[in-house]
Amino acid sequence: MRPIMGWTGVQYSILRGGIAAAVASVCLARLGHVEGPAWPLLALGIPGALALSIGWRDRALAFNLLLIIGGVAAFVDGAPLVLPRADVVFTSLLLIFHLLVPVTPFGSWDARERVDPRGDWYRPAWLAHASWLVLALIHGDRLIAFFASGAQSEAELALPFVGWILAVLRIGFIAALVFPPARPTAWIALTFAEFAMFFVPGSPEGGGALLLLHAFAANPIWWPGRSQFLTTNISGSTSGNTSTDPSDSGPGKHEPARLFYDGDCGFCHRAVRIVLSEDLNTTDQIALRFAPLAGPTFERLTDTRDDIQADELPDSIVLILEDGQLLTRSAAAIEIASRLGGLWRGIAVVGAALPAAPLDAAYDAVARVRKKLFAKPNDACPILPPEMRARFDA
Repeated sequence: MRPIMGWTGVQYSILRGGIAAAVASVCLARLGHVEGPAWPLLALGIPGALALSIGWRDRALAFNLLLIIGGVAAFVDGAPLVLPRADVVFTSLLLIFHLLVPVTPFGSWDARERVDPRGDWYRPAWLAHASWLVLALIHGDRLIAFFASGAQSEAELALPFVGWILAVLRIGFIAALVFPPARPTAWIALTFAEFAMFFVPGSPEGGGALLLLHAFAANPIWWPGRSQFLTTNISGSTSGNTSTDPSDSGPGKHEPARLFYDGDCGFCHRAVRIVLSEDLNTTDQIALRFAPLAGPTFERLTDTRDDIQADELPDSIVLILEDGQLLTRSAAAIEIASRLGGLWRGIAVVGAALPAAPLDAAYDAVARVRKKLFAKPNDACPILPPEMRARFDA
């Protein structure tokens, strides 16, 4: 049984990119309004943020960017003579939290040559509690200010009921600090409200960085992987049947789902490595097995299934579900993302709500150039540690 871990490498790397964007935003917002010594300080923050976004020496970079943000507060905004602005405070908190996270998650530049895509990276569970506490203090301060003097922003003044709605949601968020089972609901409610406020003219400063703090407090385990296309109940079935013969698949049969990929495509190899690195929120019952399209496993499948014609299928990926359903193009990508859980499941929900035609067109556009993006691999299976290679069929 695989452990349910919550944060995975690529999900955190996406969040790290958001932190870098917050740093760049702080610098860009002031770059055109200062002269003299402060200008080089701000200018250094831009390339530093770009390097942080790809995970290049991010521990040292985060520390130096924190110093730059402190310099912005002192030499540009005038702190400590005045209170630091919200975007500086929230971005500084993001950098401090990032410094507490282990380095080189999958998706960072410094992890690119690692054989095991997951490595030994993890995000400590206590950081979720710490970030929730910090957010509770932030929202508690705003709550006190609201009850003391009413609306705190132009947006709340323009929309009279917004202030009270936010107040109720903030009370629920603070209460979830001491009642963790309520956190998923409290997080979704307040985060979506803050996200909507971000687009309202006159909303409080630093809304983007505050949303990133919300992301830091979330736990992808709240949204475990699930199938969007599977219509039969496979609970307990696939984990107890380890047959790898695709001739057993079909209507009424419950075999492990298989992702067939182009074994000669470097881009496809990297996509498989991403799936393997990100499926820690996937239960054993819906975990994927893998095999190359040009291998004997796929050949046996096409020989025994009259409804599958190899020459009519795309040559990039083909997904066969536990009940024998065949998915290709965007439908396959959406199903894979949904099974990964967390952020990927959210992306899958959005993708499933969009028209299939433009998604398939985008998929085909990438598929046409995929072999030009990376060198041809030497082996049909990606370079992986033995425990991951055990999930591959010939």
